Amino acid sequence: MSICVAFLHFHRIINMERSKYISLVTELRQIAVARALVLLNDKEDAEDVAAEVMLRLWERHRLLRDDADEVRHFADTMTKNLSLDLLRHRQRYPILRLFHRKDSEDEDTCSIPDVPDSYTPQQYVENQEAGDIFRKAIIQLPYKWRKIVEMREKEDMSFADIAQVLGTSESSCRGMMSKARQRLLQLINKMT
Repeated sequence: MSICVAFLHFHRIINMERSKYISLVTELRQIAVARALVLLNDKEDAEDVAAEVMLRLWERHRLLRDDADEVRHFADTMTKNLSLDLLRHRQRYPILRLFHRKDSEDEDTCSIPDVPDSYTPQQYVENQEAGDIFRKAIIQLPYKWRKIVEMREKEDMSFADIAQVLGTSESSCRGMMSKARQRLLQLINKMT
């Protein structure tokens, strides 16, 4: 057996399939919530960190090795790091805690209206400017909200699919989407 073949045989890198990842989602989310709750001592913050961990894992699921124990460890480590980052951020900016709990469940829409095929040059420029403002606003969203908006709008995923990927409920996904849309509207209003 050549050295290359022996190396590949010893270090088989088999990427995780989507179905295998989905089968681990519930367990990975439980690991993330439990770990974050221990570190943060706040259920809502723990849920937020767990959602972000699940999003990041989803983005990398094709790159993960097909080793459930390794993925569990990766989720635990990622949760620990994100939780510690959140704690450091709070210590650095204590005034932000005042704004942390602003919640609203309004279902506002933030999509740019479709432009008909026969629009004028002025309408074209306005549409381009609106698109630029929208892209700048989306970039300013918190990471997890931006990813949920992308999953919903770009990838055309249903709330049920997003909930399955994140290992959470549809209502939780709808709530995060609502908050993301509300924040988008605020950002767009600032820019216009």
